[in-house]
This record gives sequence, structure tokens and C-alpha cells, in this order.
Amino acid sequence: MSGNNIAGFVQENREKLKLLLYFAVIIVLAYSLATFIGQAWENAHLARSAVRLHYLIGMSRPALNMAFLGLFLGFLVLMTLDPKKRVQATLLWLGMLISLVGLLSLNLFLVEINFISEAPWFIGGLIIGLGIGGGRKLFQVQTADALEFRRASLGIFCILVLIVVAAFFEYHIQYPELFTVTQDGIQTATASSEGIGIETAGIFKNMLVSGLFIFVLAQFVTYDAEHDFFILGPRASGKSLFLIGAYLEALEQTSNSSSNTPLNPSNDLVDMIQELDRPESEWIIEATGRGEVNVLSFQYVHGRVFPTNIGLQSIDYAGEYLNRLPDAITGTLPDDSVDATLERLVDGVEEADTLVLLLDLERFMNDEPLEITEYFDILRQANNTGVILVATKADVMAEEFREERGLEAHRYQEEFREYINQRLRGSQQVESLIQETAGTEIYPVYYQTKVNENGDRVPIRDDTNSVMTVGFDELLDLFGRRS
Repeated sequence: MSGNNIAGFVQENREKLKLLLYFAVIIVLAYSLATFIGQAWENAHLARSAVRLHYLIGMSRPALNMAFLGLFLGFLVLMTLDPKKRVQATLLWLGMLISLVGLLSLNLFLVEINFISEAPWFIGGLIIGLGIGGGRKLFQVQTADALEFRRASLGIFCILVLIVVAAFFEYHIQYPELFTVTQDGIQTATASSEGIGIETAGIFKNMLVSGLFIFVLAQFVTYDAEHDFFILGPRASGKSLFLIGAYLEALEQTSNSSSNTPLNPSNDLVDMIQELDRPESEWIIEATGRGEVNVLSFQYVHGRVFPTNIGLQSIDYAGEYLNRLPDAITGTLPDDSVDATLERLVDGVEEADTLVLLLDLERFMNDEPLEITEYFDILRQANNTGVILVATKADVMAEEFREERGLEAHRYQEEFREYINQRLRGSQQVESLIQETAGTEIYPVYYQTKVNENGDRVPIRDDTNSVMTVGFDELLDLFGRRS
């Protein structure tokens, strides 16, 4: 397998590979971490005394252990019910069972417990865990918010980190005993000449194990990373159709997955999508009217194991703003020439993690100017911002591809993408743009179309009167992998 193939395989399967890696880490660390915590407990002073405070309220050690187990399981049950954390929760279940085996081998935690008599304490802890973790959401009518239990994940993280940090402290920090707690109450320890020191035996190993565990745990309980993509293009380059096509693809992917995170489309985008339900309409939307500005945006969740919130936004306008945008970004335009639309464009560029720059293939095929000169100035101003090049209206080249290669573009998308890149790189301006963006690849997207009796290109609709898009699935996956 060549280097490029290996890199492509890793990119396409990175979630599965991360899951396998974290699974291996959990298996390796669970038992050794449990025995490390058990050994630390044997020598603990401060932590042991803090735990023994249960004597002051008349609570036995078995009751405390069962209540704590119930609390933890309450959090873990909610995490298992959370669609975004179900896989991670499964690994934590496995890790917990292995850890309990490790503690039992040291005669700790669940030894000498009458599970029947201590069941009320377990149930009480479970109810508290479900309550703190947000379990009441299970009994509420579904709203536009996603079914998430973020407090449950945070609770698990805090509990486990506290245990690991306390164990490391007790194992490797030598200090005089300050007080003890017994069934008779709190007793101040007698003065001791013992000073503070560090137990260096095994400290690097335990530091590595503890740090690696906390890092993996943080990946498990952290919710969506936010990544914003802002779409730029010349006038009539297909910004509206691009956002509509991307939304339709995200909607289809969401309906086929267990994720219930809402897409939150903007009002302008919803209004445009309503045009799709008109069977008498040949094309989807009308051109943006003069003086009209449409804010088009939505979000979707990429990934099932380690989900990422992806936000897509563009501003569709009548007239040309792109040529004024570089000066607006640098602040060199007079204040009276910067209107609200231009301010929105500047904010979109500055707040985005990645810019999506559109190339109009219809103009390219008609030998018209691409009007992308401003892209170069914008890229020079947008430091540390990713770039993705997208060729819109690629249906105009799909027929040429079929004639030359004998292949259907929507069935051979990878070959069609290579063909598009080869053709567009024949333009010196496009080639310069590709070099300016570190050799990034161009991704074609389009609606399947046909030419009607009037010679106009109109969308092909399926049996359900839905338009058919091509390339948007690959592009949304790319957005998720680039985030």
C-alpha cells in the first residue's frame, strides 16, 4: 500500500482507528490503574480520613461504597442513553468491570458487603446520579434540543479524575498525618517530626498511566468541538444552491443515523427549501433580488464515536461584494462605504475555521471570467484559516466526462473529481489559486440536470419529486475530517 493510500485509509477510518486505540488503552490501563489506586489507599492518610467522615452521620463503609457505586452507575447509565456518548460509555462499562476485578483482588471496595441489606443505599445513590445527571429529560416531551446528558459525562470525569489525582498524591507524597476519623469522632494527630517528601519509586510509570488515563477520559466525555465553515463566491456562483444541497445531504445523513441533533437551518434557508415542494417549478430558487440579503446557515454533527458540530454559513446577496471584501477585512475602506452586508461578510471570514471558496464551472465552460481575483487577497488576510475549493454547477461538465470517459459522473465520483481537477488546472488562475492553498484538491458538486424543450438546464426529480444531488456526501465528510 502506497503512502497516499495509507494516508487516505487513515483519513477515511480515523474514528474507527481512534476507537480501537482508546479501546486498547482502556484495557491496558484499567487493571493497572485499579491496583495502583488500591496500593495508594493502603498508605493513604488524608484521603482515608476524608472518606471516613461517613462515620459522623452513622453510615457504614459498605453503605458508602454501595451509594458511591450507585451514583457512578447513575451517571454511566445516562451516558449510555446519550446518542453521542453511547460508544464511549460502553468502553467505560468494560473499564469499570475490569477495575472492580482489580480492586477485589486487593480485597477492596465490594468485599464483605451484604448486597441485599445495602440495596437501599445503592438505589439512593443511583437516583441521585440520575437526578444530578439530568435524567428528568427522559420524562419530558422531546423538544428541538438534542437528547444529551452533559452533566452525567462531567460527573464521571470529575469522579475519576479526583480518584486518580488523590491516589497519585497519596502514593508519592510523604507527609505527616494531620487527623484521623473513627467511629468515635475526629481526633487530631500527635505532633510528628516527619517532614514532607516524595516517593520516587515508580513515579514516572504512575504519572504516565494517570496522565494517559485522564487524557483518554477527557476525549470520552468532551462534547462537540465546534468548527465553522464560511462559503464565499462571486455573484451567481451558486452559493444558495450549494447551501441547499449541503443541507439536503446533511438531512438525509441525520435521518439515517441515531443522532437527534437538530440542524437549525436559518429562516432564509428554510424559505428557499420550501421551493423544493413545488412540483411545477423547474428550477429550485429564483435569483436573489436587488437589495435583498439572505443569511444561509445550518449545522450538522459529523461522526458517531467522536462527534463534531459542523457549522456552514454563507451570505447570498444581489450585486457584487467580493471585490470590496479584502479592503473591508483590512479596514482600509471608508466607514460610509461599509454597509451591514459587508460587515457580515467580514465577520464570517474572521470567525470561520475554514473558508469554502466556490469556482463556477458554468463560467469556466463558457470561457467567462471566474471573478476569483479577490480570493488571493482574502487568503493573505485570513491567516491560520483552512481552505477548501469547491466547483459548483459541475453538471455542465458531467456530460463531457461521460462522452470522453464513458462513465457516469454520479457513479464514479472519484474519477470525476480527478477529471475536474485536471481540466480546471488548465487555467493559470485556478492553478495559481491551488498553489496558494498548498495544492488543495477541488471538489465538484452539482444537481443532476437535463435540458428541457426550451434549451434550459433544469433539475431532474425522482419519483418523490425530490432533486438529486451529487458530491455533497463526500464534501460533508471532508468537512468533518478537516475539522
